[in-house]
Amino acid sequence: MIDKKTLIGDTKIIDLAPSIFTTTKSPKVSDKYSFIPTIQVLEDMDNLGWEVFNATQRKSRNSKDSLFTKHMVRLRNKSVDRIGDSIPEIVLENSHDGRNAFRLHAGLFRLVCSNGLVIADTTFEQIKIKHQWYNFDEIKNVTDNMLKRIPAIINKINTLNGVTLNLEQQTQFAQDSINVRWEKGNENINVDDLLSPTRKDDRGDELWKVFNVIQEKLIKGGLVYNNKREKMQKLRPIINIDRQINVNKKLWELAEAYV
Repeated sequence: MIDKKTLIGDTKIIDLAPSIFTTTKSPKVSDKYSFIPTIQVLEDMDNLGWEVFNATQRKSRNSKDSLFTKHMVRLRNKSVDRIGDSIPEIVLENSHDGRNAFRLHAGLFRLVCSNGLVIADTTFEQIKIKHQWYNFDEIKNVTDNMLKRIPAIINKINTLNGVTLNLEQQTQFAQDSINVRWEKGNENINVDDLLSPTRKDDRGDELWKVFNVIQEKLIKGGLVYNNKREKMQKLRPIINIDRQINVNKKLWELAEAYV
């Protein structure tokens, strides 16, 4: 059972994403807008064995909007086995202000770096649920489909892990990845630094390892580089929900292109 006091780490879920507990739609939307309370979906998924493990929401300029803004929730099922160092997840995104559709994506959470990936639609197509048609049977079908597709995700990871990149290919992959986060590129990011593993377990020329090294740094930030003023600066993490999902999926698609 999910309530406002549910802890994610040391933080109450209500403090991370208060909008998921909203039970009314935003007063700014029309009467025709059909409303799916996220908390209802999370309770249905909890009954199906999917538990909330993380939550976040878009920053709002005023406290009233924060109750209806876009949010993202990551869920796991204890019956689902790990895939190597990763745990399969369902990534839910929704809002209560009429600006966003209700979507579900497949995700992976890497335990070694506490980093969340979102799998591209080429491997697991996102599922969009229309607000006016939601019911328990629909979410059950979605979660059942997720469980059925896990072998396909395992096969994809094994495929990526079976591809070895030479130095030239790794450099090109890193440069292409930079262009994913910055459409016009970023000449201040050193490719060698981007390719340098943070931990021993990520050392290697396998595509899966190279992908994870780059994805972690581009999503979570922390990479130190010289900015345009020739001053040392830390790369900021991607906090925006839409951009985080978009960059994650494009990096996954980029990795698939090297298979």
